[in-house]
Amino acid sequence: MHEKLQIIYKQNKPYGIRDKTGFLFFFSNVSKYDNQEERYREEIQDQFALADYLLTALQNRKIPHN
Repeated sequence: MHEKLQIIYKQNKPYGIRDKTGFLFFFSNVSKYDNQEERYREEIQDQFALADYLLTALQNRKIPHN
């Protein structure tokens, strides 16, 4: 099981998910353009939701024994 799972944030946005060994996931950068503030805000909110979902899924997963 992954130990010390955490979401890493940069510039107030999800950057990646890591454990004690390093990064497991990185999130794509969301570009901000003039007159697209609503799209930008929605995409950032989606990234926060995805980061929370992935972290929870990783923390709760069961590892099969061989």
